[in-house]
Amino acid sequence: MRRAHPIVPLLAATVALGGCASTPLAPALLGRPIAANSRPSPILPAPAPAPAGDPAGEQGGTIPASRLAAEQSVSRSLLAATPQLALERYATAYVNWRAAQLPEHETLLARMSVGPARLVAQQTAASASGAAALAANQVANSGWILAIAPAQGADTGQWVVVTEEQTTGSGVYAGLPPAPHVTLATVTREDGGWVVSAWNPQT
Repeated sequence: MRRAHPIVPLLAATVALGGCASTPLAPALLGRPIAANSRPSPILPAPAPAPAGDPAGEQGGTIPASRLAAEQSVSRSLLAATPQLALERYATAYVNWRAAQLPEHETLLARMSVGPARLVAQQTAASASGAAALAANQVANSGWILAIAPAQGADTGQWVVVTEEQTTGSGVYAGLPPAPHVTLATVTREDGGWVVSAWNPQT
């Protein structure tokens, strides 16, 4: 695993200006904005409609205490000694995936996180139509961490995670060059260590 490097002034300026890559983007499948070539994007199946109403055990706005506790905790073995280490572990797992194993990959991310980050991973794991569209193009992503640093200004309390990623596949995903990506993240202190609680890709 590559170690995170100190953030450089140019990177800080890029984040402050909210800079984004100019490469055209394919649909943000599975919550991931994936760069694509300028050829027409494939037609994707419509997502399945969400089930109506609350589950029987949650009607009336209540969730069983045992389930709520499970959803808001993470295994001690997955907690990190520092915020930076929690972000490094999560980022490394987040950027390395293959479409054929996306449900399992997202389940792992859910186990490594709490709060909004866990909810997004759980929703992504359940998005069968999106996973099928990526698998049809044999899409895979690999990457490494360039920098992890505290965010500045209005984002005080957040962290900036910068990764370099390479997306491969067929169709509009063929021949894509490596590209940097910026994510704003937060971590939460649990009993025994730190865990990622929000993960918001910016580019």
